Amino acid sequence: MSHNTLGNGEWLLKGKSLWSNDGSVEFKMQEDGKIAVYWGGQCRYQSTAEQTQNQKGIIVQTDGNMCMYDTSGKATWHTNTAAPTGNSTVVCAVQNDGNVVLYRGTPIWSSNTVKP
Repeated sequence: MSHNTLGNGEWLLKGKSLWSNDGSVEFKMQEDGKIAVYWGGQCRYQSTAEQTQNQKGIIVQTDGNMCMYDTSGKATWHTNTAAPTGNSTVVCAVQNDGNVVLYRGTPIWSSNTVKP
């Protein structure tokens, strides 16, 4: 795992972050059970309004869906990007422009947090 991407089967565990190449954007699996995007000193995206302490982290699954799982193995959030035909190569990238994007060759999901 590089410092700015997650690939198939890679986890971002609770309390850990990925950073854009220039270090200005943080994609974090927070201790409160939310994934969040930060830049410019502000939170620009959160996966949910609810706080749940029993989250394990997020994973880019081999079917192309990025999912958050709790400590009991239950999926609690996902990007709804699973490939209709099964496995696919997907990369989640934290970009310098403020966006977090899932790519399956082309973009399939985004945090929609591009800097103005």
